[in-house]
Amino acid sequence: MLLRTTLAFGFITFLLSTTAQALDLKQALERAEQYDATLRTALADYMTAEEAYPTSRAALLPDLTASGFYQRNDTRRENSTGAIQDFENTFDTKGYDVTLNQVIFNKALWDSMEESKAAVAAAAANYEVAKQELILRVARAYFNVLGAQDNLAFTRAEKEAIGRQLEQSKERFNVGLIAITDVRESQASYDNAVANEIIAENTLRNNIEALRVLIGDPVDELVPLAEEFPLLSPEPNDINEWQKMALENNLSLKAAKFSLTASKEAFESARAGHYPILNLAAAHTYDSSDGSSFSDAFGGSDNTNNNIGVQLAIPIYQGGGVSSRARAANAQVWSSQAQVDLATRTTVQQIRDAYLGVNASISSVRAFKQALISARTSVEATEAGFEAGTRTSVDVLLVQGRQYEAERNYARSRYDYLLDLLDLQQAAGSLTREDVWLMNEWLATGSGASPAPTN
Repeated sequence: MLLRTTLAFGFITFLLSTTAQALDLKQALERAEQYDATLRTALADYMTAEEAYPTSRAALLPDLTASGFYQRNDTRRENSTGAIQDFENTFDTKGYDVTLNQVIFNKALWDSMEESKAAVAAAAANYEVAKQELILRVARAYFNVLGAQDNLAFTRAEKEAIGRQLEQSKERFNVGLIAITDVRESQASYDNAVANEIIAENTLRNNIEALRVLIGDPVDELVPLAEEFPLLSPEPNDINEWQKMALENNLSLKAAKFSLTASKEAFESARAGHYPILNLAAAHTYDSSDGSSFSDAFGGSDNTNNNIGVQLAIPIYQGGGVSSRARAANAQVWSSQAQVDLATRTTVQQIRDAYLGVNASISSVRAFKQALISARTSVEATEAGFEAGTRTSVDVLLVQGRQYEAERNYARSRYDYLLDLLDLQQAAGSLTREDVWLMNEWLATGSGASPAPTN
């Protein structure tokens, strides 16, 4: 009974030590969205890819160019024979021209524009994938810290309980009630508990550092998970419906399909090298000169020229380059198709694993909670037997070890359930920040309506 009271008091003390300034899951994600380098890289990649469409479209829009010039001319001519009169002439020439080029038919450029559309769509899907992956990385890092804190608390409580058992064993040995082997068993268990505490402390520090890398700030305290929160079963409760949903909405699969479309358009663009090209060309030119290089007698001139026409180019043979580029592009189509097939199979596996994982996690949470209740009862009974002399200290150590193992299993199963929920939503393509906001209400300081306890 004393052991159970000590554990309860320790857990309550831990909860009370979590102040209003402690970091919650929502705040951790918001900080990570501003700081995480992986997400910022994904955003930059998307912004870069997004410019592919206006760049390719520009090649199909009118190309209008204007230019102008001004020229100062100074001409001198001297004849040594005197047969031709020497002269000197200075005059200015100026002018401008405006040219217009417009594609009428160029299949390669049209296909390139369609390729860029698909590439932009793929980049957008990949950016959404990066945002979903950040949610999962933050949630895992957050719950890993909480789990490590739990494990350290259980390890310390176990060490203290074994320490008390060791002292009792020594006292009983001194009065001749037990053999020296019981004392040595208790001492070995205590030494092992000390080593486990060191490992637990280091694990906690490592997990805190992993979270700090994501959010960019030192981690002092985290808001713990509430004692009771709802265990939500997948809705609809049909694995095939979830599979259908994932095949329609999974973002990684969407990105692979968009990349396949882009590859097909790139293949068509490469083949279009065999097609004729028809362009419209127009120009307006004006130049003015106020003199002549021969003599002032010729005077100046103003010239205006307008022309418009179409230009047709028919590729006949380009050294086999068009066919080679088409073959390379076709091979890329095969590769992209294989990536779609792989993404499809992976999506089916992920959604089915996640669906089964959520249901299994719900059962695990309930089972481990019952196992913990049974383990605590067993400890109380064994401690009473030890006091009465019917059980040995080794028996007490064994049941205490089972209790703390049950404590760890129960705590870990709760975090695993939450992560399985997020995995299911990601596989289905529906994971958003709002899902984290809802889960944040299940922490110890959640401000939402109190959920019905199901675990």
